[in-house]
Amino acid sequence: MKLVVCRDGEELAELASALFRDRVRQRPELAIAAPAGRTPRRMYARMRELQAADPVDYSRVRIFSVDELCPPAPPEGYFWSQVRREFLDWAGVPEVRCRPFAVAAEDLHDMCRAYERAIEEAGGLDLVMLGLGPNAHLASNEPGSPFDSRVRPVPLLPQTVDYILTDGVNLAAAGGAASGLAVTLGLDTIARAREVVVLVSGAAKRQALRRLLEAPVGPDVPATMLRLHHRCVVLADRDAAP
Repeated sequence: MKLVVCRDGEELAELASALFRDRVRQRPELAIAAPAGRTPRRMYARMRELQAADPVDYSRVRIFSVDELCPPAPPEGYFWSQVRREFLDWAGVPEVRCRPFAVAAEDLHDMCRAYERAIEEAGGLDLVMLGLGPNAHLASNEPGSPFDSRVRPVPLLPQTVDYILTDGVNLAAAGGAASGLAVTLGLDTIARAREVVVLVSGAAKRQALRRLLEAPVGPDVPATMLRLHHRCVVLADRDAAP
């Protein structure tokens, strides 16, 4: 695992967008689990700015979700709606190449098993890009999540729900709805990706990043799984760096 400390959030967005664009150029049919949340927002904005002068062809990219809130989140998805609004709508990725979680399914466990199979049928994930939770969770894998977990439904801790509710942009778009139940890529699903990139920004994430780097590797701190990954980079701004 490699840690890269950026000067500020703008430099983090610059490096993250350059990495994303580079991976698509290297592999036009890239299978990526695309992130939502506050930190990726600047990355998507920078990618859109660059697209006008230096376009990248995103039409063959295959987009998967990292995680998603279950109802009463909006039918188009709480996190997915952000990915669509801030990336897919301008990038020209065909809908047939997008695989959001079907959180309205009658049987979430069956849906999650089908999602895992879809990843396998795509040849596995080339890249998982995600943020870091305040309690060092990855995707929606809360502390205690087993390292061998696959795509599955998960209950969220109250503090995680509270943190989601502080994202005014997504909350407004979702009509104020946030659920205490989510579906998520499992830690093993993430671990089997060919590359993992984690974006960490702000002083509020400093303790979580310290735990990622220094805590004993194990399920109590889900993010420590990244220290076992063969190709993982953590992009952090100076405020988040321990």
